[in-house]
Amino acid sequence: MVRHFVLTLSAFLVMGCTFSGGGTGGTRIDHSRTTSFEDGVLTIDTEQFDGTRALLNTRDDAQSVVDDFPTEMPGHVARAWTLLQEGGDGKDPFMGYAVVSWNKDDPSDYLAAGWWFHFKSQRYPDVDPYHDDTASYLFIDGPEIDPTFPPSLPATGTASYIGGAGGQYLYKYGDNYGEEVQGEISSVEFAGTMTITADFAAGTLEGCLGCVGDLTVQRLHLKSAFDRFETEPVELLAHPKDYEVRFAPVEFNPDGTFVDLDHESVTVTHPERSIAGVRRGHWGGGLSNRPDSAGNPRLVSGFAGVFFYEEDGSASIISGIFNVLSEDFRAANP
Repeated sequence: MVRHFVLTLSAFLVMGCTFSGGGTGGTRIDHSRTTSFEDGVLTIDTEQFDGTRALLNTRDDAQSVVDDFPTEMPGHVARAWTLLQEGGDGKDPFMGYAVVSWNKDDPSDYLAAGWWFHFKSQRYPDVDPYHDDTASYLFIDGPEIDPTFPPSLPATGTASYIGGAGGQYLYKYGDNYGEEVQGEISSVEFAGTMTITADFAAGTLEGCLGCVGDLTVQRLHLKSAFDRFETEPVELLAHPKDYEVRFAPVEFNPDGTFVDLDHESVTVTHPERSIAGVRRGHWGGGLSNRPDSAGNPRLVSGFAGVFFYEEDGSASIISGIFNVLSEDFRAANP
C-alpha cells in the first residue's frame, strides 16, 4: 500500500516523507498505492502532487544494489537500490533510493520504502536537490497497509508497537555556536526507535521517537546519493542524541489510515537544549491488515517528522519513515 508524503519548509530546507522541494507548500500524505513488486523488480509508479508522473523501476534504473540482507520483519529478507533517470529529450531527471523487505515464500508479502527527487526543468548532471524547483518525496508502501483492503480492527484493548525509524536530520546553527558556523546547516542520516501505543476502544494511536534508546547518526541508506552533492559538508556539531519527539493521540480511520498535521500535537524535548517551539509537525501512516496471534494489526508503518527551533535561534528538522511491530508479533517470531 502506498503512501507518499510531501513537506515543504521553504524557510529552512525542503524535507519530508515524500519530500517535496518545489513551491507546493504545506505538508500532505497520500495513502494510495505507489509500488508493485514482481519477479524481484520493484516499480514506483505514482502521480506527484504537481500532476507529474513518477515512474522508476529497479530493472531499468538501478545504479547500484545491495543484495539480500537481514531485516527486522520476521521471515523477510531485504534488498536496496539507488536509482537514476538522466532524463533528456524534454524529460526531467529523477534520482531515487528504494529498499524492499519481502517474504521469499510469498513475495506478495512485502514492504517497500525510500524516496525520490524530481529535478524539474534541470539537466543531468547539473542537478541540485536544494533548488526551488526540485521536488522530493518519501514513501512507504505494501499490500498489508493498503487502505482498499482495510484491517479488521479490535473494538477493545490496547497494543504496543516498537521498531525502527530513520530519515534525515538537519540542524541550522544559532548563537550558541561559533560565528564560523552560525547560519550553516549540517545534514546527516539518523536512525532510532519508534514506539506506538494503540488504544482500540478509543480508536487512537500515540507515539514517540527517541523515547527508547537514542537517535544515532547512521550512513545506511543515503550515503551514495547525498555524498555526490555535499562537496563541503558542514561538520555535525549538534548530535541528535537525547532528542525525544512525542506525538499526541490521533484517531485512526476504519480503513486503518491516520494523519495528524497539527504542529501543536508534536512536542520535542532535550535535556541540554532549550526548545522554543515547534513550527511544523506531522505523523501519519497505516495499520496492517495482517493480524498477529492476538488479533491486533501486526505492524504500523508511516511517516513522522518535526521542524522546531531553539532559544538561541538554532533550528532543526527530524523527518523520516518508521515501521513498528506489535509485541505479540515479535514474541511469536523471535
